[in-house]
Amino acid sequence: GEGLSVDDFLTTKVVRLGEALRKQLTQTYVETAGLTQSQWRILSVVAEHPGMKMNDLVIEAAVDKALVSRVLRQLEVLGLVELESVPNAPRKGLRCKLSAKGTRLYAKTIGLARRIQAEMLLRLSESERSVAYRVITKLTHFCRSEAGGGKTASERNTDKA
Repeated sequence: GEGLSVDDFLTTKVVRLGEALRKQLTQTYVETAGLTQSQWRILSVVAEHPGMKMNDLVIEAAVDKALVSRVLRQLEVLGLVELESVPNAPRKGLRCKLSAKGTRLYAKTIGLARRIQAEMLLRLSESERSVAYRVITKLTHFCRSEAGGGKTASERNTDKA
């Protein structure tokens, strides 16, 4: 790797791609929903996994605990999520679910989000999509196992199938 420039680092390429995708795709439907990108991320994870504990939400959303806590408070103030304590558990024992208002906002936004995401995916051939998902999944598993990280709820559900 001696001749490898910073521009060729995998981390640099992935961060730049993530930023470009966020600006090109995500920003459109996030703005339509009237949320920040962090708020949409947490809202959508809660929508996909109702009743999830806060510590699992941190893993699933792939963001730090402080951000999850801050965003959950914002979403609660906006009336989009409901937080309920798990008996005899600290704050991380909170369970999160969408309120009726949050459910309506998610339902209104997710169709647009899926359409925008699908349009980008369809720019790749079927084999390119398959390779991209395999590579991303493999690198994610490698990084998590090296860091001792846990599986997301989605991955645990896949293991059960």
